[in-house]
Amino acid sequence: MAARKRAAEKKERRAGESGDEEAPEELSFRKAKAEAVEKRRLAAESAQREKALLKEKRRRREELFKEQKKRKLLPNTVLEEITSTCRPRADEECTIQEQGDDMENAATSSEDSEAEAVNARLQESYRAVHLKAHDQLSLQEQAAKDFIQSRLYGPGSNRTTVNHLFSLTNKRGLVKKPAMQFVDNTWGTEKKQKAKRFKLHWIHKQRTILKT
Repeated sequence: MAARKRAAEKKERRAGESGDEEAPEELSFRKAKAEAVEKRRLAAESAQREKALLKEKRRRREELFKEQKKRKLLPNTVLEEITSTCRPRADEECTIQEQGDDMENAATSSEDSEAEAVNARLQESYRAVHLKAHDQLSLQEQAAKDFIQSRLYGPGSNRTTVNHLFSLTNKRGLVKKPAMQFVDNTWGTEKKQKAKRFKLHWIHKQRTILKT
């Protein structure tokens, strides 16, 4: 009887120990599941926030684009100057006060009429450009010309310009003549004096070479 009782107590103790061992595993599984659900929820909220931010940025960009587009329209004063230059000069007898009144009246016109006037006037013979872009284009053209000039007539090339060739012919001939570019009387006196000094120096150098 005592042996059976001890065996039953051991069995109950083992069952209690096994239950204690299984409880943490079940608890850890529930905790991991809850954490996974929470992470999924946070990820969904983060995605929604990012989507809302992108939508807001897109809306602000569109508003800024529209505002800049409106600002790029020419002002009424410029339109008045353009229209005055396009018209024939039959209104030269108008006074300065009348011109000021016309500019004030043009300044009070609406944006719609301003845009229509811009399109109507610019389509005739004028084109609006940004000065910065125009300067950049000029610099690019100048850089391209310099590049072509250096490639065609730079050091190491066997080419020369017509003026330079004629100038060399005039200098190396039996009858010495001035350089081709100084034959034109419209050139400045300073350049002519420099050319004259250079010619005298060259003649003196040639004489010293012949004497030696």
